[in-house]
Amino acid sequence: MSEESKSPGAGGCFMLLLGFAVFQGGIVLVAVALNRLFLNPATALPAAAAAVAGVLLVFTAPRLVMFAGRSRPQVTWGQAACALPNLALAGWFVLGWAAPRVIGAEAAGLLPGVMVLEFIIIHASVGLVAFPGQMALHAPDAPWWRRRAAMTAGLLLLYSLFAAGISASFSSLWLFLGFWMLFANKFISDWMLPAAQAADRQQEHMARWGTSAALYLLLAMGSVFIPVPELGASSASQGDGLWEQHPEQAVAMGAMYFAALGFCELYGGFRRAVPAKLA
Repeated sequence: MSEESKSPGAGGCFMLLLGFAVFQGGIVLVAVALNRLFLNPATALPAAAAAVAGVLLVFTAPRLVMFAGRSRPQVTWGQAACALPNLALAGWFVLGWAAPRVIGAEAAGLLPGVMVLEFIIIHASVGLVAFPGQMALHAPDAPWWRRRAAMTAGLLLLYSLFAAGISASFSSLWLFLGFWMLFANKFISDWMLPAAQAADRQQEHMARWGTSAALYLLLAMGSVFIPVPELGASSASQGDGLWEQHPEQAVAMGAMYFAALGFCELYGGFRRAVPAKLA
């Protein structure tokens, strides 16, 4: 394999940056268009056209990134099933940002809290896979608290306490229940692999964790410096943090974060299959 095929080079880096700009621009365009559509039905036709254009931009962006990598991965039904929850979450965030009345003002106000919970979920998704297996004792006479099941239960309890604290700050039981739903979402693709492929399951899970953590940190930093329109974003927490004072930053980040994870799942970004080369 040549060095040119291993590294995207300057042109590839440009395509990656262009893909991200198109991706972010498409999501913002969809949110602004939906906001105009629900606020002023008289502008329904141009607003709907702008929303469709935004969706097309969002789906064009991954193609630009894949072009930088010179690959054309194929979409399977399994990949589509794994991508659906993340893409649905991205749409939920867009609606909560653009038109909170559609999902309810209370649900829209919890979206910044969901992004705070996601930080805990990213940590928990790798902690529960790696830590018990490495630290537990497998001998029959091992103390009960050093067995894998006990250590897993203890970690689940610890992460649940963190989630309960965040839910209390937003005064919402639904946010705590959402923690478990989002946590289960991290393992959907794992469950679709046969148990016999344990090594592949763990490798794919670690790849998903690394991508989630990198995306979260990059987009969180971006939410500090890149302004987005406020539209209808709100926060149920009345603190003085950035996301509480400017919930649109957290909600826009959530839409981009879950959409990016959805496209990674859709195009098999966490699997080891070698994609076909472009001509």
